[in-house]
Amino acid sequence: MNTDEIGSGIVAIQRKARFADTSTDEWGVRLRELITSQPGISQANVSNVRQVGTAAGGSNGTLLFDADYVVDGQRTDKKLVLRFLPVKGLFHRYDVKAQFDLQKALETSDVPVPKQLWLDQEGRYLQRPGYVMEQVRGGSTPMTWMTSGLIADATPADRRKMTTAFVHALATIHHVDWKAAGLQWLERRATGSRPIEREVNWYWDALIWSKSSVYTDRLEKVRQWLIANEPTDTDTVLCHGDANLGNYLFEGTEITAVVDWEMAFLGSPECDLAFLKCGDQILQSETPWPEGAISYDEMYVEYERFSGRKLKHMDYFEFFCNYRMAVINVLAMGHFPPEVLESFMPVLRRGPELCFKRAQELGIL
Repeated sequence: MNTDEIGSGIVAIQRKARFADTSTDEWGVRLRELITSQPGISQANVSNVRQVGTAAGGSNGTLLFDADYVVDGQRTDKKLVLRFLPVKGLFHRYDVKAQFDLQKALETSDVPVPKQLWLDQEGRYLQRPGYVMEQVRGGSTPMTWMTSGLIADATPADRRKMTTAFVHALATIHHVDWKAAGLQWLERRATGSRPIEREVNWYWDALIWSKSSVYTDRLEKVRQWLIANEPTDTDTVLCHGDANLGNYLFEGTEITAVVDWEMAFLGSPECDLAFLKCGDQILQSETPWPEGAISYDEMYVEYERFSGRKLKHMDYFEFFCNYRMAVINVLAMGHFPPEVLESFMPVLRRGPELCFKRAQELGIL
């Protein structure tokens, strides 16, 4: 199984777990009920309910659809997106209201996010907690961005512009005044007195919840080291949390939206900068670097130039991302059905292997 097949296969399995065989027709009925429940809205029609393309692989459920309805006496047509709580999720905790509120708060910032419309926090109409937002023009690349999709198909010159735009988007996210935006509630994401400690514990809570005991002892040693050695001289910023290229929509070489905020947290800028590299090491480690795309080191340099921030302790934050990826891969081992798990195990084992290799180099294991 090649890299592209593994990437698309992971997406397909995640979707099956999220949708639990609910038909698109049934989703259309639920969406119409949600829309017509909104004040001032009537005569709603929902059509063309469909799953997103193969580039999408987030942990929430996602559907695209078209809607027309009457609001304030005027009929309007919209292309919309539904995000909903998965029937079977990868993580221990999902909070659709938090995702909705965070993106709502970012609508007045320089971060390009879809406009949030309606929240069904309790699943009264959708039968699952979820929310609807406007669809943004643009497309996303698959996890295997080096070999397929928008960036792989672009010219070397455009690849450079697109990967540079990704770095600039990260800097824009990190520039958000999260206190002024009312995002202090992210400090309660998990226990801990410092940002990275809290995020380390969030993933630890997910691991304990999963009852995946095979890797627990070694990951506990990594957890303790990361908490004990958390740098104290870095900025605390809003982190996207899932800063892979597939979560950045492109129209041409420009980013039109940043999506999939369920892993957002308060951390250091370095966390997002290191995330792409750590993810690529798992899925695309043997893939030749695409001509024109800026390298990871070039991304760090460009980030410093564009943001005016000096990146620090990158070795620590890359190891922190190794830990996050290791936990995510272990969770996936219990998430995927047994009949297909064996095909994906070489990839899923790679996250813990890379984490433990670095831990051994540091004398932790």
